[in-house]
Amino acid sequence: MAKNDFIFVDESGDTGYKLDPDTGELLSSPHYALAALHLTDDSIRVINRHVAAFRFYTGFDRELKLPAEREVFNRLLGPVGEMAFGGHDIFASIVHLDKMEYTGPYLKAGGQRPQSARYFRNRVLRCLLESHFQSYGLVSGRYELIVDRVDMKLADIENLRAYLRNSYNFPTPNFITHASSIYVEGLQVVHHIANGFKNVVSRDEIPEALSFVRDWDITVEQEILS
Repeated sequence: MAKNDFIFVDESGDTGYKLDPDTGELLSSPHYALAALHLTDDSIRVINRHVAAFRFYTGFDRELKLPAEREVFNRLLGPVGEMAFGGHDIFASIVHLDKMEYTGPYLKAGGQRPQSARYFRNRVLRCLLESHFQSYGLVSGRYELIVDRVDMKLADIENLRAYLRNSYNFPTPNFITHASSIYVEGLQVVHHIANGFKNVVSRDEIPEALSFVRDWDITVEQEILS
């Protein structure tokens, strides 16, 4: 029986929204996606062994940055999906949105809840956790949330802790850890889940290796939040 669950989170795209005043072209990424890889203290060992073997046989000894269109991407993510379908406690979810069509708060200037990168990222994370826990429960009854460190300041971290404590739609994490993907293999894997969906807004085909990932389009806020 697992004693702990771990949910690793990483993003694809940026939190900005700015239009070219002359052309109306979006100057930031057209999409934003946030992915979760949910493991237990049993399955995390399986993932770590797989990534270690992947590194050994491919010769990658640095931070993994593998484009989804390359065969090596499937060599990393394909076995993860096979293990998930094979009964290991490996669960994955992603939420994504089209920035130009997004109707939720904090991304665009103006309105009652104006532009804020901090609040936008936190809101999407809440959507991700709400969506994930609609489909998957905790194996151990407790979990640690591990978030890629990105550019978060201490005030951002404290704001996130308070924000997640105030939701009744999913379990409150027992711990929130901020780490760099350069030394955390779970973050390396979830990074590639997020990047594998980077073209979903343009309706490009999702890589077959990510068939184990459940995804939700939250461009229209009401599709996720009541």
